[in-house]
Amino acid sequence: MTTDEMIVRLKSAQVERRFKHTLGVAAEAVRLAPRFGVDPERAYIAGLLHDCAKNFTDEQVKDYCERYGVTLDPYCKTEKALIHGFLGATVARVDYGIEDQEILDAIYYHTTGRPNMTPMEKLIYIADMTEPGREIEQSQQIRELVEIDIDEALIYAIGCSIKHVIRKGNLIHPDSIFARNDLIENRRRSS
Repeated sequence: MTTDEMIVRLKSAQVERRFKHTLGVAAEAVRLAPRFGVDPERAYIAGLLHDCAKNFTDEQVKDYCERYGVTLDPYCKTEKALIHGFLGATVARVDYGIEDQEILDAIYYHTTGRPNMTPMEKLIYIADMTEPGREIEQSQQIRELVEIDIDEALIYAIGCSIKHVIRKGNLIHPDSIFARNDLIENRRRSS
């Protein structure tokens, strides 16, 4: 499937606000790709597809999980906002023909992060939070940090996400905690 075909399909599957965000993340991923040492074309595809399962109904989620053997962990079953990343990797593979495991992993972990994140995973996590249309108060700080220190930007961004989840009274996915701790431990080891 070409990127133009992906765009047409995403436009019909997403509400206008989500589609604008999708295009913004793809553009931001391309802009930041050299800083992360990632191929811009692959970054564009990962950015385009990062939210490909975002607006799924409960029935669509159930159908995909049953049909493709996707097992959602207990946190996803409780916190629906997490499902789209974990399920999105399967949707990208099945519906959009993506076979590049690095792109699939970037989609999979873009809401939580994980320890030992690859440059592509880091890029999509950050691009999702810093695309120009993103209206969270910390986006500007993350934008500034990523130009100076990628890992410091990630530590801050993951911390902001964790704080947001706490404010909402929701469960924190352990991958987010482990991702942040891993980045901090790596920083300490390299100092």
